[in-house]
Amino acid sequence: MIVAQVIPRMDVGGVERGVLDQVRYFKDKGIKNIVISGGGRLVEPLNREGAIHYRMAVYKKSPSSFFLIFPMRKMINKDGIDIIHARSRVPGWISFFASRITNAHFITTAHGMYKSRFMSEVMGWGKFVICPSKVVARHMKDVFGVPEDKIVIINRWVDSDTFKFIGYSRRKESNTVVSIGRISPSKGYEYLIEGFKKVVRSNPYLKLKIIGSADPSKQNYLNHLKTLVSRYSLGYNVEFMGFRSDVENALKDARMLVAPSVIEESFGRTIVEAFACGVPVVASRVGAYQEIIRDADNGILVEPRSGDEIAAGMLKLLRDHQLAQKLVDNAKKDINNYAMDKSLERLKSIYEKSTKFFRILVIKISSFGDIILALPSLKEIKERFPESKVSLLTLNKYSSFLYGCPYVDEVITLNDDYKKFKNILSVSKLLRRKSFDYIIDLQNNKASHFISFLTFSRYSFGYSLRYGFLLNRKVKYNHKDDPLASQERILKLLGITLKNKELIFWDQKEEVRFPLPQKDLIGINISASKQWESKNWPTQNIIRLIEAIYKNLPSTRVVLIGAQEAKLEASKIENILWPRPINLCGKTTLKDLSAIIKRLNVFITPDTATLHLACALKIPTIALFGPTDPARHTVKSDDLFVFCKKIGCSFCYKAKCKQTEKNICMNKISPQDVFLKIKEILNK
Repeated sequence: MIVAQVIPRMDVGGVERGVLDQVRYFKDKGIKNIVISGGGRLVEPLNREGAIHYRMAVYKKSPSSFFLIFPMRKMINKDGIDIIHARSRVPGWISFFASRITNAHFITTAHGMYKSRFMSEVMGWGKFVICPSKVVARHMKDVFGVPEDKIVIINRWVDSDTFKFIGYSRRKESNTVVSIGRISPSKGYEYLIEGFKKVVRSNPYLKLKIIGSADPSKQNYLNHLKTLVSRYSLGYNVEFMGFRSDVENALKDARMLVAPSVIEESFGRTIVEAFACGVPVVASRVGAYQEIIRDADNGILVEPRSGDEIAAGMLKLLRDHQLAQKLVDNAKKDINNYAMDKSLERLKSIYEKSTKFFRILVIKISSFGDIILALPSLKEIKERFPESKVSLLTLNKYSSFLYGCPYVDEVITLNDDYKKFKNILSVSKLLRRKSFDYIIDLQNNKASHFISFLTFSRYSFGYSLRYGFLLNRKVKYNHKDDPLASQERILKLLGITLKNKELIFWDQKEEVRFPLPQKDLIGINISASKQWESKNWPTQNIIRLIEAIYKNLPSTRVVLIGAQEAKLEASKIENILWPRPINLCGKTTLKDLSAIIKRLNVFITPDTATLHLACALKIPTIALFGPTDPARHTVKSDDLFVFCKKIGCSFCYKAKCKQTEKNICMNKISPQDVFLKIKEILNK
């Protein structure tokens, strides 16, 4: 496995030292390490460890940084990089888009409590988002909407071979207090100096060593701190040490460590390093410091921005040796939670999972019949990628029907007005956060193509028609294909073929909510969808068919099925006939429909949605076709019997018939012919 770490610079800081630790640990464990950064002091140690370092200006907060996407993508393909791991925002943007249309899996580590703004969004787009603490995990979930199943908490670690434990009995005579971290207002050093002024009154020989460097932009802050030292006459007691690569030696002789941060810290690496060395800790009650330190048990917590509180905590440790010893002993027990091998083995498992686990989105927004047609494809996708999470994007009204479907792990829903551009943008934002490897667009309309594009999956698959140029893997559409063959053309782009060219359904144990007699049942869907008036079989034909059934098949009952808008027509039919048909029009949900159709001996329908459902349930089905071509809208089945009378205007695909005699093609389908087919089916 080849892993590339992308970081602004390999210079000063816990993140950079963590990358170096990772390179050292993984080099003999089957992981080849590449680091991409803007250079820095730690590049030389990287090279000594045998890691490849590519110098790129991935630290520049400038639009020009996006030009690095293409050379980085070339690098990914040339080196065969499996994982690209971004550890900061600018590197995140570059490496995210560089990893698109490649086999590299994009992972992020959220090292900070990022502000809620566009620039930080990319840190939530990783296939997995690694957080060093619970507080960061909550922040990424609440502020950036990162799904919980993507968040992985891996504590920063401490190398116990480097940071050696020294008992407190050898420290209590030391006069050195250390504080370690970059020189920045976020670290609260002015409050430490203010508090230290009070501590020195009773401990005049105590020295404070502040270890860390200041960026050029923070020089004014450093000068301010030096001014405070001078104003408080602490020149003898306070020393700014600058950058030190040997933090372990700085802690070796320390009496205590003080971490006076004023921000919600994402972790506290120097705190756990102090734990490992046996150095008692005073720290602000902020962020993840509170996860590491239990006040008065393994450290002391003080209120941030308070010199008085810092002074009180330091004085408590200086005066109470028994308390200091207790804190050190308890901290030593906790250090196993931050063992380097434990954290890095967890990280290794995430890398391995990333290469095997796929998030796949199938887009099949409408209609209900097309959802049924998509089930064989969903089944094959799930079997081809057994460790995948398959999500289906569809309309809200179909979600209840898909409850319990074993081929789908998640149903994401849209409202009927999803084609509005503002709604496309909204759903794309939601989907981006889910980090899909593949999007399989079985809808292939303009809206679905835009959604596929704006979701920024690694690969998107579909047809080249309409806005198909927005997809990065596409195939030409063939009008002669039946529905399953049409879907299979797209699936073949992923190396998937449909082993069985038939409609399927899953086992459901729900009982019918409506009492149906224990007789032979013949179901009739009395109308097509509201939009397709031209597909309806004339009411007089339905009545004549039912009369023939009751006259010749007295032990049979008829069940009328239809949507809400069919209720009036169904009542007319019901009131004319005796015995009355069982009228379920407008009374059933989509979920009821499958349970009802399963009870039927024969089903007659002019509607392709219920036709596909009945065929999937292996119920003998008589399909009535007129304005549309059955060859394009049916899947061959031994249980399917198609009635279609071709006339001069056949297959007009008009929602409303334009002829003087309305629905003439449907009217020509004889009730007698349909009845004879019913008899034939029942006598088999």
